[in-house]
Amino acid sequence: MSDLVESRADSTLAEFTADVCRRLASGLLDRTGDDLRDLVAQEVDGLRAALSDPSFLDTADAPSDPPFVSPKGYTTINTNPVTSRRNPLAPLVTIEHDGDVVEMTTTLSLPYQGPRGRVHGGYAAVLLDHVLWHAVRSRLDSVSFTRSLTITYEQALPIGTELTMTGRVTEIDGRKTFAAGEIKAGDVVCVRGEGLWVSPRPRT
Repeated sequence: MSDLVESRADSTLAEFTADVCRRLASGLLDRTGDDLRDLVAQEVDGLRAALSDPSFLDTADAPSDPPFVSPKGYTTINTNPVTSRRNPLAPLVTIEHDGDVVEMTTTLSLPYQGPRGRVHGGYAAVLLDHVLWHAVRSRLDSVSFTRSLTITYEQALPIGTELTMTGRVTEIDGRKTFAAGEIKAGDVVCVRGEGLWVSPRPRT
């Protein structure tokens, strides 16, 4: 992209650092004592190496989510808590479009746990909101915002298992767009959702 506002090396470093934070976040929740100290020391050594020698980082396929200049001229960094490659809160998500259907896959680790071994229900709602928004966005030429979202929990989502989030538009009525979808663990539907997205009124 010609509008990059930071060097490739700096973007790669930012994404590497986010990965370090993800590993540390998980380690803080399942390690103690010497095991935790070893993890922290290893990650700190890696950061020091990346800072002192840029060739330490493999830049063949990176960066995948660098800053860009928006159509309005603003410098923009993707901060999304689901998809941002450089936001440590965001899991590593893949997104695919198949006609009108949008599919996301991810595997959630301990930072997303609610009950033991299960994903916090609030983050399940975040995932569904995002995949449904993607489905809506793929059908519209304008931006839209979540107006309402109804979640039905069929059963708990497991931690450490690949999850598949699917979203599709069910109806468009003027500025209103309705969408529905689900989250599966394997072939089992664990969470369902449906919602309404509304586009702003055109400026006159």
